Amino acid sequence: MTMRFFDAHIHLTDFEGITPQELIADLNDNGIEKCVCVTAKVDDWEKAAKFAHDFPFEVVPCFGVHPWYAPEAKKGWDKELELYLKEFDGAIIGECGLDKLKSTDIAKETEVFEKQIELAFFYNRPLMLHMVKADMWLEKYWGRLPEKSVFHSFSGSVELLKKLINFNHYISVNKRFFNKKGAGRILECVPLERLLVETDAPFQSEVRDLKNVVQNIAEMKNENIEKLAQKLYFNAVDVFVND
Repeated sequence: MTMRFFDAHIHLTDFEGITPQELIADLNDNGIEKCVCVTAKVDDWEKAAKFAHDFPFEVVPCFGVHPWYAPEAKKGWDKELELYLKEFDGAIIGECGLDKLKSTDIAKETEVFEKQIELAFFYNRPLMLHMVKADMWLEKYWGRLPEKSVFHSFSGSVELLKKLINFNHYISVNKRFFNKKGAGRILECVPLERLLVETDAPFQSEVRDLKNVVQNIAEMKNENIEKLAQKLYFNAVDVFVND
């Protein structure tokens, strides 16, 4: 069986020294058939839209404002976001969330995050979530996040994992996950149907690393890698592909 992968979180707009055509070819050469093109700020959105227009089979666009860039969001950013959500009925919202580690303006960060939650419900889209050291902040949002939202680059506790599963959310892991204390316990506790894989390239790993992520999960959960790859692929299809 030829394995195919769905990269749940990649920043296509941040690669340098490579054309879009070469980048998509590189993904395909590494077995990545589909991916979510994640954005962090308004300036990324048009570039992500072009990827989605040019490669509609391979690319699911994800438009949003990352908490690091929330203070930069100018008046009207939400109206512009709506235009992209209307143009791409399969687009998701993010990367958005809360980051206690690097927060410089929690009031603005919260305002921008809550507006994206509002739009996610209005347009019936999941969120791509960036949550760092934010467990306490998250408490007031349980039940307020749209189902099938994704906690990307998950590094939380088993307790956090159980909560998000209870509210029908997913976690996504990448190469760095396996360096974290407690990674084995997280994989032991997460149901396969709530698990996704990502590269978070070009920042946290490389395109070629995704197969190794799946291999590591297969070994730690004692699963057949080909069957696991298929399961993870269709998990992502269930979340990201709007039939």
